[in-house]
Amino acid sequence: MKTGERAAPKALGKEIFEWYEEHPQEAAIFGGAMTNLTAMVAGEVANVCDFSRAKKIVDVGGSHGTLLAAVLKKNLDTSGIVIDLPNVADRARQALEANGLSRRAEALGGDFFVDVPEGDVYLLKQILHDWNDEQCRTILANCARRLAAHGRIYVVEMVIPDDNSPNLASLMDLNMMVMLPGRERALKEYKVLLDASGLKFERLLPTHSPFQIIEASKK
Repeated sequence: MKTGERAAPKALGKEIFEWYEEHPQEAAIFGGAMTNLTAMVAGEVANVCDFSRAKKIVDVGGSHGTLLAAVLKKNLDTSGIVIDLPNVADRARQALEANGLSRRAEALGGDFFVDVPEGDVYLLKQILHDWNDEQCRTILANCARRLAAHGRIYVVEMVIPDDNSPNLASLMDLNMMVMLPGRERALKEYKVLLDASGLKFERLLPTHSPFQIIEASKK
């Protein structure tokens, strides 16, 4: 709070995700926490988002594939891909197989700052809040470039209310200040990021959880 600088790199000697790659046990605990957070909203994403024209769904930074699994179980004519760091993709592959989805889903090790697989729908659950604006634009632009013409992008985040009223997003924002370059954002800030990345805001979908779903399409 005094310096305005993040504590994690100073405490760990490197960025948190680099540290997790070297500490698999801690990485697995982190992945489990992300799975639990995703489970809070996965069913609603599967129910309220439009997958009617989707054949291939890409879960960007999808950790253990919890969100993708929920969507595939609800939409039986679709297939999917989880893309995450190679050590995370291994665990996602095992989780998808345990869910009986190995024939319809795969997990790829990769770097979403470089490229993402082609898809009709992209899911980004608590991905953008990890990164600064420039990094977010890179991720979104990669998705926009690979997105099918009729496709959709669903960004699942804790959106800060316009009136900045007390909200779990504000506590998560404090966590981001400590750990990563990112932050929680208001809807107007997400709209700016989408517009700068070749995407058009479509609507904001509420959920019965701390998360909201931002729907976007190609311009």
